[in-house]
Amino acid sequence: MKKIAGLIFILTFLVMQAGYGQVIKGTYAIKNVQTGMLLRIKDANKKDGTPLVAYEPTNWKCMTWNFMHVEGQTYQLKNLFTGKTFQQAGDHSAASDMQQQPLVPNLDKQEYNFIPVDKNIYLIKSKASGLYLTPKDSNGAVNSGMVLSEESGSKLQQWTIYEQHPTM
Repeated sequence: MKKIAGLIFILTFLVMQAGYGQVIKGTYAIKNVQTGMLLRIKDANKKDGTPLVAYEPTNWKCMTWNFMHVEGQTYQLKNLFTGKTFQQAGDHSAASDMQQQPLVPNLDKQEYNFIPVDKNIYLIKSKASGLYLTPKDSNGAVNSGMVLSEESGSKLQQWTIYEQHPTM
């Protein structure tokens, strides 16, 4: 009986891990667990250097990201409205603002590891810096910026994703 219970536990664990390790495909909104706000390019501006900000959930192209699988848990994210991605401004130091830039394949500062925390909850870690995507405002003020920072263990660094297929 103990062997059967142990086997069931192991199988359950493996099934859960397999579900977490699946490749993310398609277009998604990226929502912060603590603030409930989505990632958006500020004012849906197509200009390079425009800040990545928090915004109230809306089914718009400027708040929808195409997940482009690189390898393992690593992705590049392409904004459906601008056709661009985001990266850290300047060097790889903590607290540098995130901003929009043209998508460059295989550029590590534009690649992010989606590390599972729970079912459909992730930490988003920069491949280049090893830092984590974090809203500047823990209350989720509209148009507040995003930075990369050290892992804090808080829900402020946790993100959910959900499929989104906007028409505008």
